[in-house]
Amino acid sequence: MYVTAHLVRSKEDEEGINAFLHLHGREFPWPDDASRLADSEPGKTVRSRIDLRPGGNRVRAYLDVLAPDETDRSELDRALTELSRDLGERKNPTVFTQGAATIRFGVELGLYNLRAQHLQMLVSAVLQLLDQDPRPPRNR
Repeated sequence: MYVTAHLVRSKEDEEGINAFLHLHGREFPWPDDASRLADSEPGKTVRSRIDLRPGGNRVRAYLDVLAPDETDRSELDRALTELSRDLGERKNPTVFTQGAATIRFGVELGLYNLRAQHLQMLVSAVLQLLDQDPRPPRNR
């Protein structure tokens, strides 16, 4: 699984969050170091939130969460909470690994002093995607 959220700004100075959930499948051989997986093999996009149409936007902050598809949500929550707790001790951008989860997070320099707030905003977007019911809606 690769779930990502980006705070983006358009050329017209509109700002929004674009987020995507990708799955790799149970048979995917999960690497020991998943930090580059988002760049090399992101998986199949299964869900998204798009505030600003992709293309030509500047990414001001990003959060990438990588873990095997079957990873329990509580393990992801713990990893995100732990990153939030020691964010002040981490460089920008940072890569954090806890258990099965690898997290990449960074902000542009102008947002550095607001890193904690932007992390929480992007965490919320990631969790919203993970919480959406994966089943298709029923016809009524």
